[in-house]
Amino acid sequence: MSAKERATKTSFRKKLFGKRFFRYRYAFTGYAMIAPAFILLTVFVVVPLGMAVYRSFFDYRAYAAVQEFVGLKNYLTILRTTSFVNSFKNALLFAAVIVVVQLLLSFTFAHVLKRCNTVYGRIVRTVIYVPFLISGITASIVFLFMTNYGGGLINGILLYFDADPIAIIMDKNWARIAVIVPTLWLGFGYNSLVMYAGLLNIPKDYYEAATLDGAGWWRKLIKITLPGMTNYFLLTIVGLLTGALTMFDIPFLMTGGGPLESTLTPVLYLFNNYRNVLQTSSITLAGAILVMLIVGALNAGVFFGVQSKVSDD
Repeated sequence: MSAKERATKTSFRKKLFGKRFFRYRYAFTGYAMIAPAFILLTVFVVVPLGMAVYRSFFDYRAYAAVQEFVGLKNYLTILRTTSFVNSFKNALLFAAVIVVVQLLLSFTFAHVLKRCNTVYGRIVRTVIYVPFLISGITASIVFLFMTNYGGGLINGILLYFDADPIAIIMDKNWARIAVIVPTLWLGFGYNSLVMYAGLLNIPKDYYEAATLDGAGWWRKLIKITLPGMTNYFLLTIVGLLTGALTMFDIPFLMTGGGPLESTLTPVLYLFNNYRNVLQTSSITLAGAILVMLIVGALNAGVFFGVQSKVSDD
């Protein structure tokens, strides 16, 4: 085909399709690039979720010829279960404490990292990130050795000073602290580095202008630092809230949900309930969907609240 014929054909395409021809051609390339991720997401997330929602409305029996439709009965059953309700109360308590304490600690330590620009600062940033790479199972085992009643580190120190040992895992309040502390330890480094990155992204010109205007550190914090850190606070809160509400490995290994269900979490309850041969798996599926909806609603509330504040500013 000659150059003149190709030019004529291209001109015809432009007249026939206009700009849409080129837009659709490049759009096809984009769709082809996201297709593998979309297929994997559909196969391993969307389809299983749809099957779970479908089965939650049935008294599902794997080998039954006909599955009995029960409507919302499974959801009502799980909502009337005292242990499930208690597990959510525990999770909300854990979430409140972990979010507030972790935000304060990481935000404060991020200021320390910002002022530490020497080689020691780089070493500190590396060291504090290491716990984030450790699994919850490993952290639980470490803290179990520390809180053991007979030969744990904490009780060993108490005995050295002639104090009475504490049955940490057997006391409701101490058991909750024993679950919260390793959770804070695991996430402290990561959240501190997130806050540190946020502080670095605030232009120094703002602080210099505020200093010239006579603003003190408190006014700079309220008017410059906190508004500039809004997106980083949002990221941290959503991550901490989701992690606290779906906590499993640390309470499972350290306390087993006890004593008296004081550290029982929704995911741990569903894990135990799934192994209950007296109930169908449909009840567990209904509970899992409820957990997903509640966690999603709380995160949506956080997003809505933060975005509303940003738009007002």
